[in-house]
Amino acid sequence: MKKRTIALLLTAMMVVGSLAGCGDQPSNADASDQGGQSSEESSSEESTAPEESSEESSEESGEEADAGAEGGDKTITVSTQNTEGEEAGWKAVAAAYTEKHPDVEIVVDLKPVDGYDQWATNVFNNNETTSVDIVNINLAAEAASGKAINYADYMENDSPYSGGPWKEQFEYDMQTVDAGTGSFSALSLQSVKVLWLYNQNIFDEVGVQIPTTWSELIDVCEKIQAAGYQPIAMPGDYDSFYSGTMGWLAQVYADQTTRSTIDIWRSQKGDYTYDPTIDDYYTYDPSDPFNDDTTKVTRNPVRFFAAVKDGTYSAITPGMKTVWNSFAEVFPKYAGNEVMFGTNKEGAKTLFYQSKAAMYVDGGWGIVQFANDMAKLANGQEISFSDEGGAVEDVVGFTLGTFDMPSMEGEGIEAKARTIEVSNGFLGAVSKSQDHDDLVMDFMMFYSSSEGMSAFMDAAIADGYTPSGPSLVYGVNYPEDVQNAFENLTMIGNVQKSYGQSLARGFCEIPESYRAFYDYCLEFLQGKIDVDAFLEKHQANIDENFETGMTNSKITLEDLANPANEPTGE
Repeated sequence: MKKRTIALLLTAMMVVGSLAGCGDQPSNADASDQGGQSSEESSSEESTAPEESSEESSEESGEEADAGAEGGDKTITVSTQNTEGEEAGWKAVAAAYTEKHPDVEIVVDLKPVDGYDQWATNVFNNNETTSVDIVNINLAAEAASGKAINYADYMENDSPYSGGPWKEQFEYDMQTVDAGTGSFSALSLQSVKVLWLYNQNIFDEVGVQIPTTWSELIDVCEKIQAAGYQPIAMPGDYDSFYSGTMGWLAQVYADQTTRSTIDIWRSQKGDYTYDPTIDDYYTYDPSDPFNDDTTKVTRNPVRFFAAVKDGTYSAITPGMKTVWNSFAEVFPKYAGNEVMFGTNKEGAKTLFYQSKAAMYVDGGWGIVQFANDMAKLANGQEISFSDEGGAVEDVVGFTLGTFDMPSMEGEGIEAKARTIEVSNGFLGAVSKSQDHDDLVMDFMMFYSSSEGMSAFMDAAIADGYTPSGPSLVYGVNYPEDVQNAFENLTMIGNVQKSYGQSLARGFCEIPESYRAFYDYCLEFLQGKIDVDAFLEKHQANIDENFETGMTNSKITLEDLANPANEPTGE
């Protein structure tokens, strides 16, 4: 594999000696909470939050007016979450759009993250009177059902901002499209990719190369540890196994063992989810990491649950045994031994920034954050990993590199490792009158064009926004340092688009299931139980939570007898 070294702000890194630094991913660019469902059916990401904040600007948005009121048809209100830099980005897009369309008013009225889910739900519950148009629709959950603009109705339309069909302005294949209807209400134009970051200085000192297989990773770890460094900075708390790094790795490597299972739950002729325009032509190919993309084959969730119920799809397999034995060869031995289990995300990143640990698993956002942190350190600024403050001590500047997931090898492994590569953003629009819907979609066509997204990125990044990865919009221009950060990132396939990782770390996003998973992971990695006992506990966990998972998915035991039929949910 070609060496990938990202020399970001190298001069700044040389200047800083031992100061402080860090960062964290944006709250709406989280790759952690995607598991357990296929992308077709995970169109909502629910969160528990306090009641709606009252920080709405009356000067910008005023009172909620009838969508059809006089003058309302030419006003578009953007009310996404107000994360750092986003307001500046949206205002830049609004200014560029109104320069082309001076008769249209774009109101940028972003809302606090806390309480956003409840606020967004209320918007759709009052869709006939709300003045709001564009929101993070995933947080409105079921309230948005049937009340949002269907992007699919516009995808084939020619865009005045590119000269071709709208869908050709961005990575359409990474959108969340309903398997049965072909519709979608959430436009996601940012990418999230999980990968390994490494300290090139340590690698050069020790004389090791980036690993492409798990056995090579072990060899690299042995040599780095012998040189006096901790090979991997890895959080080992519950959050890591549930929604963070260890949970990501569990999904990535379970996927290596389950690629062929697409033939178990793919839609069959006559199924309510079957799409003859793609399913008639699908052939499983494990050598192609994009072979099972949602635009190439549809899934039937009833067939998935039926396969788990009858044991056709189980956690007790030779492949899963290979995966967890491989994990045990690395964790916790090369991640601080028992200290790993008392280390959280901030602690792990601190070790990496201090050059005490050579490798760290993160998302693409970590590359940009590292560059930003080094620049701040060079300017004498302190950087904290938490909102509470407190600078990280003894940070050492170094050259940052990245590599993709090393593939495991052995019994039950079916294909090379992929990673978590998902689209993010989930921008939806409240459906109103046809004329107004058309206007909103024209604005979204501009936003999702090279010109519109470049305007957003320039302004947002300058105001503190951290991209989670390269935009899915084609031809986006970034500031030079961000462009350098992303230039070596390539897509290698996403594990979170099917059910291949759904039995990796618990079952169906049920909290009790993930808590149990964490408990027996610790038992296994601490050597208290063997891999067979671990997998037996894991399967028992799945069985115990199976009916709750079905209920949450609105599928009944009776539905399993007739998987071709749309589930009754009763």
